[in-house]
Amino acid sequence: MTGPIPTTVIGGFLGAGKTTLVNHLLRHAGGRRITVLVNDFGELAIDQDLIEARDGDTLSLANGCACCSTGGDLALALNRMIEGENPPDHLLIEASGVADPDALADFARADPGLKLSGIVVLMDQGDITALLNDRRIGAQVARQIASADLLLLNKSDRDAPPGLPARLRSLAPRAAFLIVERAVLPTDLVLGDLAPRGRWRADPVLPRRHEDDFVRWAYTSDTPMPRNKLTAALTGLPTGLVRLKGFVALIDDDMVEVQAGWDWREIRPATSYGTDDRTRLVAIGLSPSFDGTSLDRLFSHDC
Repeated sequence: MTGPIPTTVIGGFLGAGKTTLVNHLLRHAGGRRITVLVNDFGELAIDQDLIEARDGDTLSLANGCACCSTGGDLALALNRMIEGENPPDHLLIEASGVADPDALADFARADPGLKLSGIVVLMDQGDITALLNDRRIGAQVARQIASADLLLLNKSDRDAPPGLPARLRSLAPRAAFLIVERAVLPTDLVLGDLAPRGRWRADPVLPRRHEDDFVRWAYTSDTPMPRNKLTAALTGLPTGLVRLKGFVALIDDDMVEVQAGWDWREIRPATSYGTDDRTRLVAIGLSPSFDGTSLDRLFSHDC
């Protein structure tokens, strides 16, 4: 491949379906060699191991949000990829759920080795109104939506409040808008030229560091867990928790993938979990109401 590498930024708040979309794109890449750069806002690189189908490389930046705390690491990772012997046909940057997608797109705008194809922002149809109305994170979620060239209202099986599409269009009037289920849509639509704004952000003022608003939690264990204890733990998740995900080793030798949000829980067989067969979980909660020690008690085998 010659010329700049087409780059698509995938953003959206925690639990919107970003990794599900990445997996869909990789499964239907149409012969493209795609590199995925994953930014985990947590101490464990869980998202990298949630990526199932790989016909390229996966780069991981953990323990921080690249738009405000690990930008230097992101620049180094991008430079290594661009200058490598076998650069990809397309780069996907999966933003952390608290990141500003426009800030990550600035890396592609600034680097002559990259060409910004567009910004895709996903939203959970059942949660997005509550997120926008939340006094602590509503402005941040609105900023994510406003950055989009393509808005995807995901999880269309969940009830949507009246007037939601109109509200979203008012926040991102220039963005294309689609309603999808499990982030399924044509790959060429996402990876094609979404007519992105070539300009830099009109508002150069950076938001507060996300660490000021969120609390991170991580847990690992070498001891398998009974399934009924896992089910009970997910039933009793604490106040202030926004997102929990990871892998749990069960005593019947099964590894399961666990996902949870404000009002939903999911346990399913783990189709991809890397080379680490321990229980590994990460969570993010709103400060100061979220208390990670309550999660320790829920998942610890000593309790």
